[in-house]
Amino acid sequence: MGRPTKTERLKEARPIIMQSTLIFCKLNLQKIYARSRRLELTHWNEDQDYADYVNNLWTTMMKHDAIKKDALKLDEMLGTGDVVQLLSDIVMEHRKSSNVQ
Repeated sequence: MGRPTKTERLKEARPIIMQSTLIFCKLNLQKIYARSRRLELTHWNEDQDYADYVNNLWTTMMKHDAIKKDALKLDEMLGTGDVVQLLSDIVMEHRKSSNVQ
């Protein structure tokens, strides 16, 4: 293996996300997820591949009138990738707690 001919360079520094911001966003995302469950947005594509399910759920949340505003704020704060990862964690926690009962 040789040296890479091109290296990736960031055009600007990526902001560091503080732990308090992550906690704040996760709490808000839990509220949005609970609302989406009440609106029955979480059930329509549960049989899909898990990664597709979480991505499609987030897309649906960002487009639904009842939760769009809050979802877009979170997406702006963290970025889609981080929000989808948090949503995945929340969905898994919910599934585990549902299976225990």
